[in-house]
Amino acid sequence: MIFSETAEQYHDWLYKIVCGEWEPRNLSFHRLLTFLFNKNYIPACEMDGCRATDGINLRYRFATESNIPYGKIDAAFQGIPCSMLEMMVALAIRTEEHIMEDSNAGNRVGQWFWNMVVSLGLAAMDDSRFHEERADSVIDRFMCRDYQPNGAGGLFTLNHPTKDMRQIDIWYQLMNWLNENEC
Repeated sequence: MIFSETAEQYHDWLYKIVCGEWEPRNLSFHRLLTFLFNKNYIPACEMDGCRATDGINLRYRFATESNIPYGKIDAAFQGIPCSMLEMMVALAIRTEEHIMEDSNAGNRVGQWFWNMVVSLGLAAMDDSRFHEERADSVIDRFMCRDYQPNGAGGLFTLNHPTKDMRQIDIWYQLMNWLNENEC
């Protein structure tokens, strides 16, 4: 992705959504999240196209919250597909706002996002240990659905899967994960 001033502000906004004002475990994940921001998300099946649409729609949520005209967003991102970061953040937001919202628990968007990072196998890649070739391999494995039948290496790992996670779309993988974890 080409970094215009608008794209850079958007990247920082996404980063803040999943990291807040703090760095998880006092570690920085700027390199990993920038990598995910620059990596196109390619849906593996028709239903996963909804995940890409949700990711692209985050651009307009950012515009609204930042008081930026939609035309400026359209110009900054013209022809640029949904990124892995956008897809994952959008899925974490949808999980929190449409399924798991609990005022007593607070905002857990970051928790949902980092659970996906752990399942992918990227959690150890803080800035001091980031390895782009390894991260690229992990994302390629995810895109090709070449992960384990229980979802390990994908976005959601189950301990007791009833279905091959590689055979169902991301939304139903999430539902299975939430059911198993009784979130």
